[in-house]
Amino acid sequence: MEIEVARNSYGGTGKNFCDGASSCAYQDKVASDWGGERGVYLVWEDLTVVLPNFGNGHTKRLLQGLRGYAEPGRITAIMGPSGSGKSTLLDSLAGRLSRNVIMSGTVLFNGKKRRLDAGVAYVTQEDVLLGTLTVRETITYSANLRLPKTMTKGEIDDVVEATIMEMGLQECSDRVVGNWHLRGLSGGEKKRLSIALEILTRPRLLFLDEPTSGLDSASAFFVIQTLRNIARDGRTVISSIHQPSSEVFALFDDLFLLSSGETVYFGDAKMAVEFFAEAGFPCPRRRNPSDHFLRCINSDFDVITATLKGSQRIRDVPNSADPLINLATAEIKARLVEKYRRSNISQKVKAKVKDISAILKETITERPVHNKFDEKPFGSNMLNPAAC
Repeated sequence: MEIEVARNSYGGTGKNFCDGASSCAYQDKVASDWGGERGVYLVWEDLTVVLPNFGNGHTKRLLQGLRGYAEPGRITAIMGPSGSGKSTLLDSLAGRLSRNVIMSGTVLFNGKKRRLDAGVAYVTQEDVLLGTLTVRETITYSANLRLPKTMTKGEIDDVVEATIMEMGLQECSDRVVGNWHLRGLSGGEKKRLSIALEILTRPRLLFLDEPTSGLDSASAFFVIQTLRNIARDGRTVISSIHQPSSEVFALFDDLFLLSSGETVYFGDAKMAVEFFAEAGFPCPRRRNPSDHFLRCINSDFDVITATLKGSQRIRDVPNSADPLINLATAEIKARLVEKYRRSNISQKVKAKVKDISAILKETITERPVHNKFDEKPFGSNMLNPAAC
């Protein structure tokens, strides 16, 4: 399905936003990153996804007017309870939506509506690997299919070894992947191998769908730390994640918190705790912030409580000053959504999306028409063995 996007609503050249030293410095940074082809500035505005004919002919809204951005050098987490729209948002940005949904809104890749297929990689939640190959053989096989034919065997081997080292797979490089009847890699090692297959061509934009699912805390930390290192290399990394540990959560730069397709919070991950406190739902001491966020917006807790009351497992619920006990999750979520909509954080996000769009639009018009993004990239017509 092709991405259906509306016309960009932002006009101008971007000069109106350079009204101070910090603004000018930011404009120079965006132009420098764009000119150096290091990463991808991704912005989305009024992003809505609906599922028509959902039960008795009704239309179901999967995403509702989302706005945000992703920058090179930063790793963004898309977080929310099950069914909140995490994977839908990720697939919308990556252009992987199924054909039975309708998407509207503006999605810009470095100021363009066209998705940069060559510079974009997507790591699925399932690890699709050939169990009888070793780690080195798997990466070499992929490299031979996807890297330019002009590269020599020695150059390809160098890329393979560099990728193995970057993903921390040295100790298991000669071990077979394994399958249901052949013992091989651990879950964390398989996930890092899946990521290695996607970063072979050095993509500028990397999407990941819940890369820590099924992993223990140490393996999850290793995977996200590796992704953080990739981002610090000037790449743009966006990952959905369900309920990370406090150590893993601290590795993310930006947080997009979703509930029922609505934005509960988007901004600096470290400032989310302060936002919840200002909204009247402070995170208790010694509690994992991500646990607290999802406890506030996950309506399943209301269903569980109602079920237990109905079965008389919970006979008396004492009154408490804790708002999470005295309020239904739906009401807490509604308050948080409205708080974010009226907050300065939301206004700053709106202004920054406008700034990035305008600056990149101006940069594109000043550059020659023939540029790297318009060229046919190497490996774009090759098969990805990870999908075989």
